[in-house]
Amino acid sequence: MGSIVRKIFENRSTRVLAILFVALLVLTAYFLGHSYYIQLSIHKDKVLSRLEAIAMTASSQIEGNQLEYVLDFYTQKDQIKRNSQDGVYQNLHQILWRIKALNNLGTDIYTLTYDSTSSNFYFGVSSAEKPFYRHQYTHFPEQLMADYELGGKVDVYEDENGHWLSAFSPIRNSDGKVVAVVQADSLFDTFIAEARADIYKNILISILVISVLLFFLIRSMRSILMKEDQLTADLLQSKLEVEQKNQEVLSSIYYAKKIQDSILPLQEKVESELGDAFVFFKPRDIVSGDFYWYHQSGESTFIASVDCTGHGVPGACMSMIGSVRLDDIIVKKEVTEPAEILYLLHKGVVKSLKQNTREMASKDGMDVALCVINHKAQKLYFAGAQRPLVFVRDQELQRIKADSNCIGGYMVDKPTYTAHEIDFQKGDSFYIYSDGFPDQFGGERGKKYLTKKFR
Repeated sequence: MGSIVRKIFENRSTRVLAILFVALLVLTAYFLGHSYYIQLSIHKDKVLSRLEAIAMTASSQIEGNQLEYVLDFYTQKDQIKRNSQDGVYQNLHQILWRIKALNNLGTDIYTLTYDSTSSNFYFGVSSAEKPFYRHQYTHFPEQLMADYELGGKVDVYEDENGHWLSAFSPIRNSDGKVVAVVQADSLFDTFIAEARADIYKNILISILVISVLLFFLIRSMRSILMKEDQLTADLLQSKLEVEQKNQEVLSSIYYAKKIQDSILPLQEKVESELGDAFVFFKPRDIVSGDFYWYHQSGESTFIASVDCTGHGVPGACMSMIGSVRLDDIIVKKEVTEPAEILYLLHKGVVKSLKQNTREMASKDGMDVALCVINHKAQKLYFAGAQRPLVFVRDQELQRIKADSNCIGGYMVDKPTYTAHEIDFQKGDSFYIYSDGFPDQFGGERGKKYLTKKFR
């Protein structure tokens, strides 16, 4: 059960349906309760207004002097045993009986006299078939005493016989003195039972409607959860397939890395043969579009930093072309001039990528910084295709700019590359590099590092 509830609330659609259903239950309960109390309120106001009119009618028709006579002449409880025992009493009784009959009242109308000595009310004349003369009125509402001389309506109150609604009106003698009040009642318990029966009927109807809605809701939730389970299963299967294919691709890329690593010069060899030197090589992806190239021949050392178009596998393919072409030009053909090497490298890349015509040419190529070091003559020869040479002498940084022509790509005119010659001294430091490091993003604001900071 807990698992099902958890699944319902984990799924957005079923969660919304469940919340809507709970909201419907709350609203239904609220409106049922509200309608119940509204019905009670409407009924009370209607009954009280009717009772007030009856009490005022009765008080206007009863002679206060006649009632005063009866009360003064018959002072003991049950002294009047029959309605016809006294002519005056009988006349007053018939007035109240007619009013009760005309208004279809289910309860008797009666007069009440207040005894200030005992602080109690006593029944006088009534519309009942058998008098209950001078009986004490127990559990009378407080409002009866408070508004004895004014009259008024009494909201629901309780006595030993149930819950009542009442209205009373004063009866005055010829001197204007209040000798009693006439009171009309309505038993409220009957209406409460009827109202409760209606509310129970409404509750039953609501339960039936909600049960139907719950049936369709559960069916919809079940359908949604089944679809979600199927979708989850499909996603897991797709994930496994993607992971498997990704693993296959990664295996191929790692194998390509082994091949690429095999053509790269050993960093230990570069550092040991050049002495105070280092190579910083960190591919962004597993395989790299940037590479370095190194060759030692007699008194000369050839070293290049190459930045190929693209990253990852495409860049690595370009790096293979560049490395093979440099081997062919420098190692096999023994070309030593850096500017000539770059031109021949350009031609080789154009030929490999079939970039001989504008229509077939792609933008693939490479940027190269190439140095040839003559240790005996203590000279460094440099040529660059969009990659510069930076060197530091006496704590001052100097930069030799590269030519704007890249390696590869269709060109209308024959590209030219400038050769630079530097007499190096002890303590000089030379650096060639791709744009990989300056192009990194980082820091608190995620900004590009840029060449200026790198230098």
